[in-house]
Amino acid sequence: MGATLPTLLLTRPRDSAEYFATAANWPGRVVISPILKVVLRDITPPAPGCAVIVTSQHAVRALAAVTARRDWPMWCVGPGSQAAAQAAGFSDLRAGGGTADKLFTQLCAERPEQDLVHLCGAHVTGDLAGRLNAAGLRAQAVVCYDQLAQKLSDAARACLMAPGQVVLPVFSPRSAALLAQAWRDLPDPQAQIYAVAISDAAAAGLAGVPLSGLWIAKTPDHTGMLNAVALLQATLEPDQNPR
Repeated sequence: MGATLPTLLLTRPRDSAEYFATAANWPGRVVISPILKVVLRDITPPAPGCAVIVTSQHAVRALAAVTARRDWPMWCVGPGSQAAAQAAGFSDLRAGGGTADKLFTQLCAERPEQDLVHLCGAHVTGDLAGRLNAAGLRAQAVVCYDQLAQKLSDAARACLMAPGQVVLPVFSPRSAALLAQAWRDLPDPQAQIYAVAISDAAAAGLAGVPLSGLWIAKTPDHTGMLNAVALLQATLEPDQNPR
């Protein structure tokens, strides 16, 4: 039965894709082909009196790789970054609400006295540190990893060139734009693409891809994307037993 189900194509960096695939519990085939490769930078750890903000699992990995210290107060934007921080041994963790906007609101309400260090990637969709500074807090952004564009794997290309339904979650405008370019580069794409976008901006990055359906997550976070994928799966497979 699994061979007849839509394929879930995940193009996040592998650790994030595997985390999402496990949480989604997709009943059909899952193809993981990162469109971005994360390369950690050798950063200087924040000073002992600072507090840390992490908005991805990669930032946690970058910090853990350069120091044995684990006692900074650490705000984690979502469950993925918090789970990664806990697994890495960081001990003073605070949940950030699931999105950068919610984390910003929380920090403005709590108004921590420490200098805030936002560990982030080279490509971000917003200036969290700048917003915090404008709100009267002390914050700086430290780029701790790069996201390098990658070609789709042979398995992903074959999936897109064959007839059949493909569910394609997109988590950022940049990854969506790279996927749109990869689609245009294919010699004869035939898949029916059902996209799930974390935001309107991410959906706009798929311009030029002939979508058979588009779902926008109700909340721009891990939970919102999981819920949107589940709704899409139920729409495509109404006769399947509910999960």
